[in-house]
Amino acid sequence: MKKIIFRFALLLVMGMLTYALTGCDKKDSEAKSASDPKVTLPASQEKSNDAKEEDKADKPAKEAEEEKTAEEDADKEEGPAAHYGTVEVSEEIIFSNNFDDGKMDFTGRGPAKTQIVTDKAADGTGSMFVSGRTALWNGATVDLSGIMKINETYIIKARVMYENGPDSVRMDCKLEKNNEEYLSFASAMANKGEWTPISGIIIVPEDTVNAEVYFETGFAAGEMIDFYVDEVVIYTENAVVNRGELPSLKDIYKDNFSMGVAVTNAELSPARKELILEQFNSMTAGNEMKPDSLLDYAKCISDPKYDDNPAVKFDRAKLILDFAQENGIKLRGHTLVWHSQTPRWFFAEGYSQEANAPLVSKELMLKRLENYIKQVLEYTQTNYPGLIYAWDVVNEAVNPSDGAEGFLRTRDSLWYQVIGPEFIEKAFEYARKYADKDVKLFYNDYNTEESGRVQGITKLAASLKEKGLIDGIGLQSHFAEGSPSLVDFEKSVRDYGELGLEIQITELDMRLGENTEEAYMRQAKRYKRLFVMLKNLDDTGAANITNVTFWGLSDDISWLNEPGKPSYPLLFDKYLLQKPAFWAVALSPDIPLY
Repeated sequence: MKKIIFRFALLLVMGMLTYALTGCDKKDSEAKSASDPKVTLPASQEKSNDAKEEDKADKPAKEAEEEKTAEEDADKEEGPAAHYGTVEVSEEIIFSNNFDDGKMDFTGRGPAKTQIVTDKAADGTGSMFVSGRTALWNGATVDLSGIMKINETYIIKARVMYENGPDSVRMDCKLEKNNEEYLSFASAMANKGEWTPISGIIIVPEDTVNAEVYFETGFAAGEMIDFYVDEVVIYTENAVVNRGELPSLKDIYKDNFSMGVAVTNAELSPARKELILEQFNSMTAGNEMKPDSLLDYAKCISDPKYDDNPAVKFDRAKLILDFAQENGIKLRGHTLVWHSQTPRWFFAEGYSQEANAPLVSKELMLKRLENYIKQVLEYTQTNYPGLIYAWDVVNEAVNPSDGAEGFLRTRDSLWYQVIGPEFIEKAFEYARKYADKDVKLFYNDYNTEESGRVQGITKLAASLKEKGLIDGIGLQSHFAEGSPSLVDFEKSVRDYGELGLEIQITELDMRLGENTEEAYMRQAKRYKRLFVMLKNLDDTGAANITNVTFWGLSDDISWLNEPGKPSYPLLFDKYLLQKPAFWAVALSPDIPLY
């Protein structure tokens, strides 16, 4: 067993001012990782009023206005002092295969064949060659059911390569859970003829009985390419974390809005559950309550009686639903109607999975829509009464670039193509019909500060409100360091607030491409400006903000991570240690606004 000990600074110190005065080399500072145990996170810097005014004079008008407003609002707020805790991390290899000794643990998946070859290797003398594939899911698999344990965190590292096919191909490693669910483990874009590292992390879900790890390729321009795998290592990374005493975000904002977090089954480890219950009083299922998770294809095609009444099952959602119910934490339902993550066969005659299968009539699709919403709501309200307090009824139906009337999405929406624009109102009509009276109905979208979307969403929401079909608007709020402008965002929230509907921030994160101390502090300052703004909007009645939900608990599981390109958008790092962003949201005075 190999042990790596990371230690983080327990308290913020007034180091940045000293740093500036001593003229230290900035390049050295920028190269440090925020997770380096020797790094001291910067404290707030004091500036004279004259210096602040000089800074503002050099800024664009929007940014200067944003800063002035944030400073005025922040003067009213006081928060806790910041500290960062400690962590001890143990690593232990649970599986390895470099194929040099002739040992082959993998077998072919589907008709694929695996063999050890000695003329190709990333390192050493041998590698595994995978051939005979007839479908993308065919590849190489190894059964680790007796080795991988539930709730444990595992990291995989390997090398992959292919020789024939397009110039680049996505290579994937996944975990097949219980012979029916396929969870992403690792992925990488490989270039033809080059050995490419592939690595990733996964938490084995609590309800896992059987676990197989397998390699496959993504779409390769229609080709089923052969590929090589070498240097496979899977190891555990178990962290003993001492976060110290943290304030609870749900308590800090209890007089304004609930605080939520999105989760998936794979993220519900004991340590994560504990942190979720400490910090949040609302949850959203990241994927498990979207149509592609709830629709039961096998049952749908089993009997003609399901042709207008699609069958649903909640197997994948049950873990999240049970956890929420057992711990008294409310759920946002996400999402009933969406053009994405709704399979094409749901719109096809006979639920056909053929790529060009004819689509059903408008009349039949309306019946499927109503019965799908009816079953989802009746199941959850019967089995988990009072648990789901709000539903995103329709998600992302506005897209100004499509050029349609009302700024609606048309090009990639089968809902629009089969039913027409009225699918939105019909979805809300059905949801209102079957939802319990205290369940709030939301329209949810992204880039909601853009002028075209503001117009489209405002027009749509006003029409639905007039008919008594909508209670609120969800603003996804996937931010980056420099966009959107918080001035534009605030203006849009005020515009939506004038409709008299609830406003919820439903999928908040802040993309960050580096984990240096400077980058973490820039991110934290922006988070603080955002939350000062949201609190002020709610306090003054400019908008009735009722929930803020982060799209994930920790950086390592964020949807923003790409192969070889991690992102650091959330409040906790991969060891669940609080980042400066956490203290920013907690309104700590140790995190400056600028």
